[in-house]
Order: sequence, then structure tokens, then C-alpha cells
Amino acid sequence: MSNNRFLIVIPAYNEEENIGTVLQHLLDAALPADILVINDGSKDQTEAVAKAYAVKVMSHPCNLGYGAALQTGYKYATKNGYPYIIQFDSDGQHDPADLPAIMRELQEGKADIVMGSRFLDESSSFATGIVKGAGIRFFRLLIHRLTGKRISDPTSGLRGVSSSVFQYYSIRDRFPADFPDADILIQQILMKFEIKEVPARMKQREAGMSMHAGLRPVFYMMQILLSILIVMLRHKMTKKVA
Repeated sequence: MSNNRFLIVIPAYNEEENIGTVLQHLLDAALPADILVINDGSKDQTEAVAKAYAVKVMSHPCNLGYGAALQTGYKYATKNGYPYIIQFDSDGQHDPADLPAIMRELQEGKADIVMGSRFLDESSSFATGIVKGAGIRFFRLLIHRLTGKRISDPTSGLRGVSSSVFQYYSIRDRFPADFPDADILIQQILMKFEIKEVPARMKQREAGMSMHAGLRPVFYMMQILLSILIVMLRHKMTKKVA
């Protein structure tokens, strides 16, 4: 059993060009956290590169999806008794310098989920494409209309999560295999989990292809909208039963 209370979970799919730099920067930061890479059935050398570093690596036999990789991390954290995890992307966009603030908020018990936001006043400027920028603004509005909660960066992948949250989602069928995003945020707010945002400095991807490249954002938005509808219907049904 590790003495560290934090587990950094890094889902990775075909990130051989980025994962080494990501891991080296995290190790150089010397944070009080263990690091777990979930190799989600990569077809390149992601697994081999990750295993060259002093981190734990787990591999799916095939590509199951970003959400499935996160859930594997949730299960590992639950089994090994970690109080907190930090979700950290493998594409090099996240900055380890932002993690101490997230860790501090979680340890002080101020929130169940702490999100790194690119759009708070103290955050560095981050240019989003036209389609992605429109999607972010749309989901901001939708989350506020449905829950009353304002989230500036609903698609941020940089998140600290307490055990009360990740233990719930570690159970089968409670977490989407593909893109857990605004739909899960809405569900978490409706479940009364406390969510807080902190400023984050994020960079553009330098190598490899984003999972939201090409027409994928269009299909992504359709998937998330359908999932949000299901979340709201389930919430209403639960309230009626109660």
C-alpha cells in the first residue's frame, strides 16, 4: 500500500509521441502522488514508452474508450484505498504546476470534484476552434439551465475527484465507456456532489491526433445530448419514486 493519498490516472490511446514527456514532467514535479497509466489498447508504442518510466501501467486488450480507461483507474484506486485521484490527459496539454491547487482543494474538503478551467480570469489564454468553442458555450448554458450551476469549462479533462465520487462510478454501468463529459457533470450536480473550478494553464496538442478531430465533435455533441436526456429522465423518475 502506497503512502501517497493521491493517484494520478492517465488514460492513453496511441500517444507514443506525447506520453513520455507527460510522465517525465509529472515525475520532475515530485508530487505526493502515484501515477497510473491506462493504455487503452493502443496500436503504437504507448505501452512500451510508458513502461520505461517509474509509473504503474495497466493495459486494455483493445480500445474500450476514454471513459472505460478512467473507470479502470477508478477501480484500481478503490481497490487500493486512495482517497483522491487526479485525471490527467496523456496528450501534453495539462500542466503539472496546476495540480497542487487541485490537491489542496480536495484535501481541505471544499469540493468532491475540482476541475481545472481554461476560462477563469487567472487562467492562461487558450484558443479553441470555432466548433469546439461553440460546443463549450452551448454546454455551459445547458448545464446552467438544467442545474442552476455555472461551470466555465465543462469539457476540461483535468479533474481531481474524491473517493465518494470515483467509488460510485467504479461500479459497472454507472459510467459511460466513451466520453464522460457534460452528461456526467449534470448527473453529479443533481446528485449533490460539490464541484469547484480552479484556474489551469493548458497548451495545444503538439503531436498526434485529438479524439475530437475532424467531424468527431459533431457526433460527440449528439452522443452527449442523448446521454443528458437519459440522465434527466432517470433523475425525474428517481424523484417520483422517492
